Amino acid sequence: MCNKCFDTAVVVDDDRHFLESVGLMLRRIGFRDIKLFVDAYDALDWLEEGNSNLIVSDLDMPLMNGCEFLQEVRAKSTTIDTPFILNTGNLTPEYRQAAITSGASEYLFKPYKLEELKEKVLAIVDCVEPIQEAQAQTA
Repeated sequence: MCNKCFDTAVVVDDDRHFLESVGLMLRRIGFRDIKLFVDAYDALDWLEEGNSNLIVSDLDMPLMNGCEFLQEVRAKSTTIDTPFILNTGNLTPEYRQAAITSGASEYLFKPYKLEELKEKVLAIVDCVEPIQEAQAQTA
């Protein structure tokens, strides 16, 4: 696994317990630095200066919901391509549709297990270093 690709993850969720749980799961997956935010505005402020290899956000949050947060992330040149996982515990048709059509890299329905998150992360975080990629092409 490429350590460079697993430097920093940003997690945004207004449920502190779930926020910390996702942070622990990401640490077990291999992320070294996990930034936890209960407010999307605070996460956006941090992303102005910081660099993240992954963003995981709740959909249903006060002040700014996950889809609005995703739009703000995609509007900035520094974060336009950052892998983004949107998650929600609300399975009503409206929330389910928002999660699916939001434009997020992946989505998950809460609660989820470490293996489910790991599968999504590995599907969207590019962990192939240029040297490994070149070696694979010549093989």
